[in-house]
Amino acid sequence: MNDNKTYSGSAAAVLNREIKARTEIVRTLADMEEQLDADRICGSWLSTEGQLSTVVRRLGPGMWRAVVFDHTLCYKRVVQEAVITLRRHKLRLGADDGNRVVYDAASDTLTIGCYGRFAPEDTVAVRNDDAIPADEYPFNE
Repeated sequence: MNDNKTYSGSAAAVLNREIKARTEIVRTLADMEEQLDADRICGSWLSTEGQLSTVVRRLGPGMWRAVVFDHTLCYKRVVQEAVITLRRHKLRLGADDGNRVVYDAASDTLTIGCYGRFAPEDTVAVRNDDAIPADEYPFNE
């Protein structure tokens, strides 16, 4: 009878180790998925509300560099350079918790704190190119 209790105790220990290992795998996969989702913010973005643009590049795990530019003059002027961090499943701009960075996959827009909403530069350029009728510019003559 004593052997039966020892066997059930060792089986429970093996089961607990298996559960811990699987939980760690699931947690790692969830972290990787979160990083991949957050990497969608990388690239060049144009403001939908004004004369701003931003460039976002990955620095390392959970960190991106964002540079916001102003285009009101004839040249680009740097408004802010900051690091975007992934903290508690939310993207933050700089050290201030009030400056959230939100990527909306449905509308493919990026909202950066007080700077407003941005759209990917390549989609904005495609829309502008389509607006120019080809008939008005006979290049092949």
